[in-house]
Amino acid sequence: MTFLPIVQRELRAASRRPSTQRIRCWTVLLAIGASLIACAMGTAIPGTTSFANPLFGVQTACAFGLSLLAGVFLTSDCLSEERREGTLCLLLLTDLRSHDVVLGKFLATSLNALCCLLALLPVTAFPLLLGGVSLSEFWRMALALVNAMFFSLAAGLCVSAFVSDYTRALGSTLALVAVTAVGLPALAALGSGLRLSAGWFCFTLASPFYPFAWARETNYGTQPAMFWATLFASQLFGWFFLGLASVALAQFWPDGKAWSPGRRSERQSQSSWAGPKHRHRRRARSFPFDPVICLTGNGAILRWIVWAIVAGWAVVVCDGRLWRSQPILGYPSAKTFAFLLKTLVAFQACRFFVETRRNASLELLLCSPLRNTDLIEAQWRALRRIFLWPLVVFLLLRILTVPYPLPLAAFSRAAAPSAGSLLETGFLGIFSCTISLFADILAVGWFGMWLALKTKKPVLAPALTILFVLVLPSSLYRLDLVADMLFVSWGAAQLQQDFRWLVLSPAQPARLVPLALPEPLTANKPA
Repeated sequence: MTFLPIVQRELRAASRRPSTQRIRCWTVLLAIGASLIACAMGTAIPGTTSFANPLFGVQTACAFGLSLLAGVFLTSDCLSEERREGTLCLLLLTDLRSHDVVLGKFLATSLNALCCLLALLPVTAFPLLLGGVSLSEFWRMALALVNAMFFSLAAGLCVSAFVSDYTRALGSTLALVAVTAVGLPALAALGSGLRLSAGWFCFTLASPFYPFAWARETNYGTQPAMFWATLFASQLFGWFFLGLASVALAQFWPDGKAWSPGRRSERQSQSSWAGPKHRHRRRARSFPFDPVICLTGNGAILRWIVWAIVAGWAVVVCDGRLWRSQPILGYPSAKTFAFLLKTLVAFQACRFFVETRRNASLELLLCSPLRNTDLIEAQWRALRRIFLWPLVVFLLLRILTVPYPLPLAAFSRAAAPSAGSLLETGFLGIFSCTISLFADILAVGWFGMWLALKTKKPVLAPALTILFVLVLPSSLYRLDLVADMLFVSWGAAQLQQDFRWLVLSPAQPARLVPLALPEPLTANKPA
């Protein structure tokens, strides 16, 4: 038997696909454009002597975030989709083993992501020419980014082996990646703040965040062994996920006992937190008919995840050692937690139209008396129901971390504050943070709904929304509000059309070919 036959087949198939080359080209063009805009904005700010190191930090931070999201969008539904379509059982009836299927699906779904990351590395090497980054730091950062992408893809594949539903797979993968990449370092920082023994938190070294953090020259110069130890630990954790997926595929999928629909519904009915009276009151509150709640649920699990992120931000604010000693560091930490919240908003904004296009229920809704405005209003009601109060609490906690400047009389002409520092301090900083957060959410909502209706592959709509609305405009510094206004106006204008035209526009209609009618039969005349 051929060694890893599915892997060889997927490599041959990927080499013949035109998208393999197009994705690399578009990734490089977007990265070059964002880097040039960041360079122009860096040189325009007065008082900046060298922006090579900050540029390298912004580039690698964006690449690290996209690497962690690769598993959420690419591998979290690969095995569960095969099961829903009924093709996974056919693979297991052959001579293939579970590790052949797992490695084949892993390579098939991660090849384009790895090619995009390799295409980004020459662009991130641009600060080397400016003299702000050493060659060894660049290669360590490249290893950390590849390690983060491998870890995320392996985690998504492991979740896909246990979960059969699409939305649960995406949410579980996002929660797993967020806990390992953000929760474990936060737990270690909390333990060190409470002066607990470091031996209790040695398992947190498996987080992919530590190789990324220790790859910088300032951290690597003090303790170089920490980078290699954390890199090895996270690699072992990723391979553990792949092995667990292989074992789960061999044990659970063939017999069908663990994940049969009957047992699943029985487990859900037994483990439901809400009683029949509570469910009846919840249904009564949802009338008149709400198609989003009816088809995608009330988002109870997502609501718990959102409040968990806000609780993590509250822990950071209550700790306060970092931003009290260096107040300017409260701004990037708030941006990190806000990015997680906006990522979940992108998921929920695209989820309804993605699900209805996948199970062909959107056509049934379009045939009903519901209008386009009814569906859009139901979408925004669902978003407000899940995210409104967590965002209010997040902004109230953000007020505590905003540094307040000195009185204006204390500033002299020689020590006048810059415009960027004024936008991050005082009441002006609070106002700027609030406007930026809600502008991003509006842009993610409108543009995400339009992408979910427009794209040929609806599954990629959340990833494209995060890329175009959150990641790329971050290089525009303070001009990201202009980009948000453009996204909001474009999405709102496009959604005014009839949804039937938006759904049917990607597919070219077939040409009508006139059929030649047969000649009428005539009786044979006698000779």
